[in-house]
Amino acid sequence: MSSSNKPLIVLSRCLAGENVRYDGSNAYDPFVEKLLKYVDIIPVCPEVEIGLPVPRPKIIVVKENGYRVYQPETNRDLTQPLKDFSYRFLSSLPQIDGFLLKSKSPSCGFSGTKTYKTPEGKGYIGRRKGLFAMTVKEKFPYHPAADELMLKDFYKKYIFLTKLYLFFNYRTMENSQFVKKFEDILTLFSKKGTEKFKRNPIYQNFLRIFSRNIGEKWLNNKIPDFREKILTSPEYKKYIIFPEELINE
Repeated sequence: MSSSNKPLIVLSRCLAGENVRYDGSNAYDPFVEKLLKYVDIIPVCPEVEIGLPVPRPKIIVVKENGYRVYQPETNRDLTQPLKDFSYRFLSSLPQIDGFLLKSKSPSCGFSGTKTYKTPEGKGYIGRRKGLFAMTVKEKFPYHPAADELMLKDFYKKYIFLTKLYLFFNYRTMENSQFVKKFEDILTLFSKKGTEKFKRNPIYQNFLRIFSRNIGEKWLNNKIPDFREKILTSPEYKKYIIFPEELINE
């Protein structure tokens, strides 16, 4: 049982308002400011944690035997220090409910991270994930994990917040109470998985409910006009299990 009545998330330090970005700034975001009232955080900046200064020369992701991270200005290969920190940090976490990291970051971005062919930053090939974010998805594949850019989308925000509060409540409630209270919402993610979980509400069966990636099309197939109904119809308010301030525009 948790000693806190709030979900616990790993949050990029720059999103928490700390001036740790490569240019010495932070990454203020109005949604994160609202969210901070309702969650406990474990702040992290992988780049600072491996000893890089603030400010610092930019680092980049390179597709080379998988993905690596280089600092072109200094010709440093930072892949192994970042990997070592990522595995060490993630292995040391207490029971965690989710991750909210900085978009486009070579370490933290779940989306939008510029990726190149060479350590000099030549041969742009598209946008991928940052190295720390890749490790998060490897070690916590079913947990809610997003960056602030992804959460500009209503449906991605809804799914992130719903999963966050489901993970928190599963961690802090008795199993029978949890199943009774959240069965309808769990079924949104997976009817088959929820039935198996009801028969045996162990952690692994809980996680498997989230093995399918769902989005706007999925939710609207389940409940037509999903967004309008959950925001305006009392009958569908049961599908909002987090503070409504977080989903209202």
